Amino acid sequence: VKMTRDYQRKKSNPWILPANLYRQTLYAIRDYDRLKSEYEEEIRLICGVMDGQPRGTKIGDPTANTAIRLERIYSRIKAIEEAKKEIPEEYIKGVWQNILYAAPFPHDAGRATYSRYKSKFVYEVAKKLSFL
Repeated sequence: VKMTRDYQRKKSNPWILPANLYRQTLYAIRDYDRLKSEYEEEIRLICGVMDGQPRGTKIGDPTANTAIRLERIYSRIKAIEEAKKEIPEEYIKGVWQNILYAAPFPHDAGRATYSRYKSKFVYEVAKKLSFL
């Protein structure tokens, strides 16, 4: 994956974030695929193990620990997916590809339009992850 400098539009940007918060949010978004596969794998493992029989000698509450971890992962996934809904559908793919893979914006709309929606998307994710 080729990464470019993480640039945040400064001019006419109502969704400006402090530089470190902006990068933290970008990396949270870039972690989406890993989180999604980790969540799905964990759910698959839980469903395969549940046969009603007690297991092992683990001290503590491994079920609660797993539930807490899954809830944390799910809340991050949900925040990103909810923020996607704030952007018009025709711009999501271009913004998503740009953030995750540093792909250039498509030519079906102006660069400023895509930049504006990218800023809004990153801001909404930061808000939904309680970074703000």
